[in-house]
Amino acid sequence: MAIAALLLWLGTAAVGSYLLLSGIRAANAAPSPQEPASVAAEEPAPAAATAHSLAQATAAPAATAKPVRDKDRFDPPSLQRAKSEPLPGLRDLAEFAHPALAITGFAFWLCYVISRDRLFAMIGLGILLGAICAGLTWFAVNHRAARVTAGAGQAKPGAAPLAFTPRLIALHAAGAVLTVLLATLIAVRV
Repeated sequence: MAIAALLLWLGTAAVGSYLLLSGIRAANAAPSPQEPASVAAEEPAPAAATAHSLAQATAAPAATAKPVRDKDRFDPPSLQRAKSEPLPGLRDLAEFAHPALAITGFAFWLCYVISRDRLFAMIGLGILLGAICAGLTWFAVNHRAARVTAGAGQAKPGAAPLAFTPRLIALHAAGAVLTVLLATLIAVRV
C-alpha cells in the first residue's frame, strides 16, 4: 500500500509538472505586437495652436493618473505590480513552495518505502500537508489575479496569471486528495 501511495504521489507530481510547464509556456508566449495607428499627414499648425494643444494633451493624463513618488519613478512595471499587490510576493512564494515541498515530501515518503521507518512516513505526511496548503494558496492567488485582470481589462505582458486547464487542475487535486488519504491511513496504520 505504501508503494501505491508513492506511485499515486508520482502521478500527481507528473500532472502538476505538466501544469506548471504549460502555464509557464503560456505566460511567456509574447503577444503579437499591435501595429501603431497611422497618422495622416497634416499641414503644420501655427505655433500658438500647437503649444495650446500640447498643454492640454499633457495635462489630461497627468490629472487622471495617480501621482508617482520620486523614488518609484524608475521602477520597472513588474516591480510596480508587485508593490500594488495586497501581499507582495505571496504568489511567487507559493509558486516556489508548492513544488519544493512536494519534492521534499516525496523524498521522505520514498525513504519510508525503503526503510519502513514510521518517522519518515509522519514527516512525509506533514510535508505533504504543507505542500497542499501552498498549492491551495497558489490557486487562490492566481484565481484572484485572474478576476482582477479580467475586471480591469488589462492585457499587460507578464501581468496575466498562469492559466491552467480546469480538467488538469481537477485531476491534480484528485490525485492530491487520494495521496493524502492513503498516506494518512498508512502513517496511522489503520
